[in-house]
Amino acid sequence: MKILIAVILTLFILSGIVPSFAQVASPGFANAVNISNTLSDSQSPEIIVSNDGIFVLWVENKSGRSDVFFSKSTDGGNTFGTPVDLSGSLQGQSDYAAFAQKDKNVYVIWQTSLSGTAEVFLTRSSDGGTSFEKPIMISDTSKLAAFPQISVSDNHVYSTWLEKSDNNSTNIVFTKSVDKASSFGTPLYLTHNTGNAGIPKIVADGNQVYLTWEDNSNGNFEIYLSKSDDYGASFHTPVDISNNVGQSGTPQIVISKDNVYAVWMDNVSGNYDILFTKSTDGGKSFGTPVDLSNLHSDSGYPRFAVSGNNVYVTWTQTISRQNYDIFFAKSTNNGETFDKPVNLSNNFGGSGWPQILADGNIYVSWVDSTPGRFDIFITKSSDGGVTFENPTNISTSKNESYDNKMVALNNAVYMVWQEGQRGNHTISFSKSTTFVPEFGPFASIALMVSIVAIIGISLRSNLRLKTGF
Repeated sequence: MKILIAVILTLFILSGIVPSFAQVASPGFANAVNISNTLSDSQSPEIIVSNDGIFVLWVENKSGRSDVFFSKSTDGGNTFGTPVDLSGSLQGQSDYAAFAQKDKNVYVIWQTSLSGTAEVFLTRSSDGGTSFEKPIMISDTSKLAAFPQISVSDNHVYSTWLEKSDNNSTNIVFTKSVDKASSFGTPLYLTHNTGNAGIPKIVADGNQVYLTWEDNSNGNFEIYLSKSDDYGASFHTPVDISNNVGQSGTPQIVISKDNVYAVWMDNVSGNYDILFTKSTDGGKSFGTPVDLSNLHSDSGYPRFAVSGNNVYVTWTQTISRQNYDIFFAKSTNNGETFDKPVNLSNNFGGSGWPQILADGNIYVSWVDSTPGRFDIFITKSSDGGVTFENPTNISTSKNESYDNKMVALNNAVYMVWQEGQRGNHTISFSKSTTFVPEFGPFASIALMVSIVAIIGISLRSNLRLKTGF
């Protein structure tokens, strides 16, 4: 997989093939807003949109240190408040930030690294992001902790991260708060590894909490899932949902009532494919994985969405050594069967790292080098994935655009991405309320591409994962 990643990155950097897209029935996007608006290097944006506002989170590097920044819009994204430095009171490098929101409460979590160690910190706003409390450490001060994740259900706040053990293995650690993050319980170890666990994902739904991760303790990386039925007080024995001799990684899960859906990338066939499975008993057992790509070339980085009985999956597909495209497959019967994959980008540039949403319509966005630089493209289907509109370039900056994140609410699509030149990236935001042919010009922002890779974060935190990818 190292070869696939290297080739994709090289392709994106070197690609200079510039065919044009037909722009028929383009989505209408507002002018881009520069949220970070600084000479610092702003990266890794995240976005939450709710009836309480639009919240954006990112990491900003300046003068040799990095901090976690937050900004909020209360007017639908027309303007954003002055960015707030949430981690500035701490010494060290703060990065790998994530956040969650419930009503007026906004919870932000990140890792801070200093002098060869890393700890997990959390801060809370109880007034909708207007002000934040002093950060608190929720990991064990004697252990190296990194890559935190967060989820919220009712008054419960759940967090998970990787922790380095004395034998240099990495394990999954979980903790929870029952009082809206005023306090946290003693961290719980979900794994006791001889090998390495990969970055976990967490989803909460009512009293149920689901954790997924990758783990190579048995010799090859497998995808595991563990579930709690009691608000995280205890967890079931982890289930190996990939369970094959290949390398399995980058898991994604979606919960819909008693159904648990999962996709990941897996090389059991000899090249990397996109595999799918589901559970109909709340995650106690899973069906035999189905190969969705099966295209005799590497497929990777899947994302998916579930809407009613429909399952929509998208991924990056190798076309040749010089070309990658965005593929899409759908199921209309709860994942029992899938239609033949279709090529959504279908161009000569490098297309990768897709995002997908389904809210009646289906939206897929990705990064594409076809214009001669990285830009953010988006397409829409209004007939359940039977047909898609021509892809539209929504960034169209003179510089590079990258690391797109997408949210849909009330028939509007909200996008953030990083944009700019090396060492001077800013965070851009745009929204679309209707898909129409016309859209406004984008503000000129001096930017260029960069992405905080997992390996870079791990090196800064001294948490070196021995993964197969």
